[in-house]
Amino acid sequence: MSAVPAAPSGVRSALRRLAGYVGRHPVFYGVWLATTLVYVAGFVAIPRLVGWGVEAVATGLSETEVLERVGWLVGATVLTGALRFFSRTLVFNAAREIEYELRNDIYAHLQRLPPSFYGRWRTGDVMSRCVNDINAVRLLMGVGLLNIVQTPVLYVAAIGAMVTLNAKLALLVLVPYPLFVLVARSLGRSIHHWSLLTQEGLAETSNQLQETISGIAVVKAYAMEPVTAARFEEANDQLYHRQLGLVRANAAMPAIIGMLPALAMCLIIGVGGADVQAGRMRVADFFTFSLYVFQLTFPTFIMGWVVALVQRGAASMQRIDELLCEVPSIREPENPAPVAEIRGEIELRGLSFGYAGESGRAQALRGVDLRVPAGTTLGVVGPVGSGKTTLASLVPRLLEVEDDQLFIDGVDVNRIPLATLRRHIAVVPQESFLFSATLAENIAFGAPDAPMEEIVEAARRAQLENDVDELPAGYETLVGERGVMLSGGQRQRTALARALMLDPAILILDDTLSAVDAETEAAIQRELDAVFSGRTVIVISSRVSAVRSAEQIVVLDEGRVVERGTHEELVAAGGLYSRLAREQEESAELVRDRAEDGS
Repeated sequence: MSAVPAAPSGVRSALRRLAGYVGRHPVFYGVWLATTLVYVAGFVAIPRLVGWGVEAVATGLSETEVLERVGWLVGATVLTGALRFFSRTLVFNAAREIEYELRNDIYAHLQRLPPSFYGRWRTGDVMSRCVNDINAVRLLMGVGLLNIVQTPVLYVAAIGAMVTLNAKLALLVLVPYPLFVLVARSLGRSIHHWSLLTQEGLAETSNQLQETISGIAVVKAYAMEPVTAARFEEANDQLYHRQLGLVRANAAMPAIIGMLPALAMCLIIGVGGADVQAGRMRVADFFTFSLYVFQLTFPTFIMGWVVALVQRGAASMQRIDELLCEVPSIREPENPAPVAEIRGEIELRGLSFGYAGESGRAQALRGVDLRVPAGTTLGVVGPVGSGKTTLASLVPRLLEVEDDQLFIDGVDVNRIPLATLRRHIAVVPQESFLFSATLAENIAFGAPDAPMEEIVEAARRAQLENDVDELPAGYETLVGERGVMLSGGQRQRTALARALMLDPAILILDDTLSAVDAETEAAIQRELDAVFSGRTVIVISSRVSAVRSAEQIVVLDEGRVVERGTHEELVAAGGLYSRLAREQEESAELVRDRAEDGS
């Protein structure tokens, strides 16, 4: 099963995806549209009611009649304000719902993506899309959508009412407004361009900040603070200039658009005032007409800002769509095998695997044939870069293998449901990752409902019990981000305890004990002998001592199995394994001699 390339992403693809989220809330948007139409009716009625009141005063009607008309105006104003509040609340709530769903969907999608994705994408870039870009999309679906839908309806209704009052004056007022289309088209492109660059700049600074914080110990150890500060300043300077470009484009839009109502008002005073003096237009109609133009001033002004907001939101949705268009190469099987339990037999049939790179696929494993009976232990040794970790990652499908090359209990691993497969496999990776939680929570990560007795037993088997007693809060000690409060050996033993908690059918230990001393390793090995009983175990190690008790040992070199057998058989063969065993024994003796001399 080969990797699936990412689907193409663009503005249209992004907006289609966003429209799908809108379609999930038909009631929200249906009620909002109905409320908006009623609000527009009130918006149009208020100037009419003002003109009606002015007419009552101008024609000398009674005080009672004037007050009655004022009462109608007050009632319409209050009702219109309430409708406006309800309308905005509906659309803003819907925008928050979309934000919530989009954030959950992105998080779920990120969990489905294979480790290879995180090797290609930088953490800061992913985080920027999950935070900054989602906020921009929320504004697009809130303020942006509100004005995109509402403002044109307001314009049509108000202009229709203005035409009924004075068709000639209404046409003259509309003369400056086509400029809005030209300005919005020109500046909109500029805003979209600078918005995209700004979001990319935010991603770059986020990535550099995340890397510096994660590697602060290395930065300080090598006195690289000035260099990393210079790199961040360069990225920050680039972001600064991109943001200035966006600021200029954003500022230009409302500044220019805001002039249009002012030009319209000049025409009303000049032409409409002359009509009033000549008796061709009533004073009440002049007031009503002027109010319509005044009411359109704010929607016109804010549309300049809304266009900028829409362009920025569209650019952000495009970046989110690029992330969501990443198709997971490791997916649930289309035709899953009816597998509920796994015994643990592993078989590799001519297995080859390569990592994708700029120059093709670099082969990490080449034609590996291997069978591990259920309930037995396989030791895997070899020099650095021989493919040991790759082999460990293929069994639980952390990396994607071609069909008909890897079988578990006689079933192609690509046909076993992922949840079933990974529920029966526990992996202790070479790099032990711990979460920023308590020690107990890290041990019970795969079994969060496990009782404390099981957590303590898992820690005992991993030789972590004595270390727990020295921690300030025991099992409730917060280990810090990535387990920074623990030593390398403690982190590895915690990861081992976490795996032992699952009681898996297949246990994979990838150089798990590389950071512990020989005495602790021997103690852990004694406990593991009991743990290994009845389950399939793959022990990957650079130390021969860690695999010597395995029923079967294979030696990898340049992705191929060059030797296989028991410890005694391989030592007697005098090959690569024998040489590694001899070199490690000599190194251990040298360490012991130095220790004795020092004492």
